[in-house]
Amino acid sequence: MNLNNKFKRHLQQGRFFDKNKRVVVAVSTGVDSMALLSLLQRLPETLRPQIVVAHVNHQLRKQSKEEEQFIRHYCSEHNLQLVVHQWPVAEHPTTGIEEAARKMRYHFFARVMEQEQASILITAHHKNDLAETMLMKLTRGGQLPQLIGIEEQRAFANGKLVRPLLAFSKQQLREYAISNHLKWYEDETNQELTVSRNRFRHRVIPLLEAENPNLLESLSSYHEQLELAVELEDQFAKEQLEKIADENGHLNLRQLLQFPLAKERLILVKWLEWSKVTNLKQGFIEQLLADINNRHLPQFSRQIASNLVLFKNYSELFLKNVNQLPQKAQTSINSVVKLGRWYSIGNDYQIAVATTKSFFGKTADYQEMWLAPEQLPLRIRRWQDQDRLPLKNGGHQRVSRVLIDQKVPLLERNQQLVIADAKNNIMWAVGRKWGWFTRPDDYLDQWQRLVIGIRDLKRRKE
Repeated sequence: MNLNNKFKRHLQQGRFFDKNKRVVVAVSTGVDSMALLSLLQRLPETLRPQIVVAHVNHQLRKQSKEEEQFIRHYCSEHNLQLVVHQWPVAEHPTTGIEEAARKMRYHFFARVMEQEQASILITAHHKNDLAETMLMKLTRGGQLPQLIGIEEQRAFANGKLVRPLLAFSKQQLREYAISNHLKWYEDETNQELTVSRNRFRHRVIPLLEAENPNLLESLSSYHEQLELAVELEDQFAKEQLEKIADENGHLNLRQLLQFPLAKERLILVKWLEWSKVTNLKQGFIEQLLADINNRHLPQFSRQIASNLVLFKNYSELFLKNVNQLPQKAQTSINSVVKLGRWYSIGNDYQIAVATTKSFFGKTADYQEMWLAPEQLPLRIRRWQDQDRLPLKNGGHQRVSRVLIDQKVPLLERNQQLVIADAKNNIMWAVGRKWGWFTRPDDYLDQWQRLVIGIRDLKRRKE
């Protein structure tokens, strides 16, 4: 069966597009893309889509201008619509030009799709490209989905990107081009061994093919198996996340830790991916798993993206946008306490210090305190590592230990306030625990009585 018929059958099986679709075809004038364009043109009318050719003149080689003129002539001769983009030399970066060129190309293709109201971009990636990508990914390491290499179809711009030639080898495309007298241009840079892909293409793959002449078929088979495995993994992860994640997307830590480590890793990675956190390095994921499973580390936070922080909080895992972290109002509190004034603790509570219980009425819980003259004025501030509460037995307890014992979530712990006296002795870890001050026999004559209260704003609204 010749390649035209194989291509037609493959399209019918893959359901990439139909004759009613308007498609953008990326054509570089290399043998692969010229073969692709010819195969599309020769499809029967019942399968042939409406073709818009997109070509980029990178202005990286002397023959770039000649290639542009060739594709203009070809499209004119075959009555094909053509859109050309010239990449000005002034915009070429001094380093990383391969990646910059790739980004530029796909940005251009997306723009053409929008302008031409096309829903599909078609590229000429083939079975050799797939093999090279899979081996490069395998060598670098990473997550299983990356090992798939190149997807036959994926979402792109306002539609999708399809690669209908992945089932065919470079040799098949070259033989087709020769037998059909197609003209194409060779990119000299494809021979440069300073480029990683070229080294795999010209050195690694030939060595592997010497061991296994059917290497491309084997890798293509693995590609299909991996796609199925990843699909099943996604389904498994989705089912488990529906069970262990609440309506806010927080993961139940106890339930997560019941899974074997491999499944726990899978669920964690999928949870992060569905939260738009991708491309995390393997080492980072393994360290994250170790910290999650560390029972001696009940709480921690890790910045996992420029705008996201992951928190482990005793019983759950959750993500917070950095702009949502409650830092500004609380961290700025560090002032002398004025009697009879309410101080806000976030959006939910207020505290005050007064001279009488009547100030609080029925709106607050309060505690009576007697203080020596040298303990005044009081100060309200955020707690510090060295802060300790005096205890009745004459000892002290660190505020940090109080927060740990009461299992205060990390986000709340960072915002914990204390009231300290003029000597910086901690009187109260606000809302958590009171300090104890031993009073002399004549304290009624020498000391001042104060009342410290706290009220729940949510309860008041109810």
